[in-house]
Amino acid sequence: MSHFGGIIAKSDKDAEGSPLLFDNWKSGEITLTNNQKISVEKINLDASRDVFVYEKNGSVYEFTDNAKEIKIYGEDHHTNPDSDMIFRTYVNPSMANFVQVFAEGKITVFCEYNKKPEGEYSSNGFVTTTRKYELYSNYYSLVNNKVTLIKFTSSTLEDLTSDKKDKLDTFIKENKLKVKKGFDFIKAIKFYNNISG
Repeated sequence: MSHFGGIIAKSDKDAEGSPLLFDNWKSGEITLTNNQKISVEKINLDASRDVFVYEKNGSVYEFTDNAKEIKIYGEDHHTNPDSDMIFRTYVNPSMANFVQVFAEGKITVFCEYNKKPEGEYSSNGFVTTTRKYELYSNYYSLVNNKVTLIKFTSSTLEDLTSDKKDKLDTFIKENKLKVKKGFDFIKAIKFYNNISG
């Protein structure tokens, strides 16, 4: 596999935890820029550097810039492919970074993950405090090539989908969606994208 390069994923030695997004390695599929697909048994996102890494024969390597999509298989991948997580590099028009894509269409919703050490490392002889990796998940909408930071609220949903408000309100009521829950918010956006063609 000469497609991939480099050795990788170093944790900050003074910080507790890991820069990796997932506690356990995941299996998945990589789509290269030439559209070749490669299955990978152990893959993870180094969220401190926005780089996907994979483990093979006990060593960890990183993907170079020739991967355009990473699919992380969900727990029930075979019975429910919608449980898969999709990461792409060409979604955010302002950066070519990997983002998780939740919905695509007239409104695209994606998430950028960032994990960095927080806090101070100190010791007074009795107690030692260490820095810890903290995960930040920032959700964005992309409409007409404009990226906006969003929160999952009914007012955000209304702002994004005001041209189909009545149909969306009916859909939300019929499906008993609570749009403050991310999964339900995304469901409403996907419905909107379907009726907006």
